Amino acid sequence: MAVTTAKLRERYVDLDGVRVHYVTEDGPKDGPRFVLVHGLGGSWANWADVMPSLAERGRVVALDLGGHGLTRTSPEQSTVTANLQLLRRFVLSTCEDRPAVVVGNSMGGLLAAQLAALDKRAVAGAVLIDPAIPPTPVGRPDPMVLVGFGISAMPVVGPRMLAGQGKRVPVEKQVEFTMRLVTSDFDRISPELYKLHLDEALQRPDRVGNTDAQYLSATKSLLWQLFRRGRFAQQMHRIIQPTLLLHGAQDRLVHVRTARALAAAHPHWTYVEGADKGHTPMLDHPEWVADEILRWADSHPAAIARGALSAGA
Repeated sequence: MAVTTAKLRERYVDLDGVRVHYVTEDGPKDGPRFVLVHGLGGSWANWADVMPSLAERGRVVALDLGGHGLTRTSPEQSTVTANLQLLRRFVLSTCEDRPAVVVGNSMGGLLAAQLAALDKRAVAGAVLIDPAIPPTPVGRPDPMVLVGFGISAMPVVGPRMLAGQGKRVPVEKQVEFTMRLVTSDFDRISPELYKLHLDEALQRPDRVGNTDAQYLSATKSLLWQLFRRGRFAQQMHRIIQPTLLLHGAQDRLVHVRTARALAAAHPHWTYVEGADKGHTPMLDHPEWVADEILRWADSHPAAIARGALSAGA
């Protein structure tokens, strides 16, 4: 599937002093609102190949979280906690007080789940795609991933590592390395989607400035969230809306066994596992992601209709 940007519209909205960048594609006015939330280090562009299929059913909005993409914030406003509040305000502001189907990947999946637990008025249903889940002894990430996150979280070493990497490694190589890490089949990524991510990475320093501090702040806060297993479990148990959990068996960042355990703890959720999928299937398997979301939505017509037609309770 190639990226189709002709129907995408770039927008900004000011929310409590933060100028949030987002991209939207219109769909049927009586359809649901889909809000797409990227993960750590990502941006709205992660969803570019999924948006057209979802827009056949309803309006689709993909935002840049605080400290990511073109949404400039301070390091303190780039944390998971701050972005949860930003996401809540964004949904209520851009979805015309309708509950939205909130779709999140990785850190964005954690945020989508937290928002569903926090505000039933904002979320009609949640789709968690390879969400950030606390690791277990039988479900740890790839050792190299653990090392990388651990170094990033170190007060002095983390900033120096990022600064050094930025000087030594060309942006093209950084983008390719990241995409190879988070996908199961890099060669399936459309050239248009790769170019979209590369162009964004090249332009971001001039449009936003030095973002290393924001990224490190988000990384540390995410790790802190995942250390608090009890709090995570409490949040998940507060979700009463229909929930779809999609997870790739080839995910190197969030082991599939943790997703299976999460699904087993919530049998009323829908769990779909992709045998050949990685951490961000939106990039290399966008058709699968869109098809599974729409199939799940069709199986919960009452809840999705509530989001499409009324503010609900």
